[in-house]
Amino acid sequence: MSAEELIKEIESVFDGIPRPDMSLRQFNLVIKNDVSHVITDSEWEIAGKGRSDLRWQDISDSEIEECDFLLTHMQAEELLYYLPAYMRYSVKNHWKGDADVIGFTIYAVYPSALDEVLFNHEVEKFDLLNRAQREMIVKFLKFVANKADFVHRPDAMLALERYWDQNGNN
Repeated sequence: MSAEELIKEIESVFDGIPRPDMSLRQFNLVIKNDVSHVITDSEWEIAGKGRSDLRWQDISDSEIEECDFLLTHMQAEELLYYLPAYMRYSVKNHWKGDADVIGFTIYAVYPSALDEVLFNHEVEKFDLLNRAQREMIVKFLKFVANKADFVHRPDAMLALERYWDQNGNN
């Protein structure tokens, strides 16, 4: 499957996902500030003001690059909406070994094996995915494992072996 074909399929399978209230830049603001920093109304408004996505397909590559690591911190509803935008970006840029977004996107769908509690928490994020969306994640990981820069291939293969090959069709 070519990159263009995979992108079209991602756009189709994830079409119509409801938009969460929090924009990527607002989410970024929350994650980058620790609990001792109170986010002001002005900071919040500025972070949300430039939001241009009425649907996930409207999210620009530059916004994804600015908010590269956020998927790993999202809960199920946010992940369902933002994941396809990150997958689309990753497929378009699969040949770039220095594209952090690709690594963070793989990591977001690769449950940690460090302990059972963390594993279960991460797997719960996938509860809102339907069968077609799960299958699309498998296709995405297979694409990265076979066609991406060598830097990202091993992690995609591990995600497939350790979770998605057994759980991608549920």
